Amino acid sequence: MNHLKFTLILGALAITLTACCCPCGSLVPLLGSEAEFTTGDFADVPAYPGSTQTTESDPILGVMVTALSFIAEESEWKHYTTTDSDSDVLNWYGDELPGYGWSAASGENLDVKKEGGLIFEKEEDPEVHLFILAASDIDGGDETHILIGRIRISSDE
Repeated sequence: MNHLKFTLILGALAITLTACCCPCGSLVPLLGSEAEFTTGDFADVPAYPGSTQTTESDPILGVMVTALSFIAEESEWKHYTTTDSDSDVLNWYGDELPGYGWSAASGENLDVKKEGGLIFEKEEDPEVHLFILAASDIDGGDETHILIGRIRISSDE
């Protein structure tokens, strides 16, 4: 992954995770509050076992999706919920996705798994990245929200 793309991705991920994990409502109007989630699964990305797909959004999810979509030429997002922990979700995707042709994105200091997300890429299409974000329900519920985004980032600098 080239240096500029890596920097943009990490910056967007930092905004995303900050919005998810802290009460910063002032960012919501700046980044947009309505996320658009499409139905159906990606052909090469399985739904997490036992999860429920939804198209519902809220301001925090909107910030997360908008922050990452901001750097993309194209993006599509899926939203699932489960009662499993976010670490269980990320571990499952980390183990499962290589079997579907995805490999963990590489770059300097790239260790987002401990921060609530994973980034994958495909060798045959280096402009396409897959983001897996898992976040506990901010309202204290027992649900974990799983956001899966397929993003195309141009290699033009």
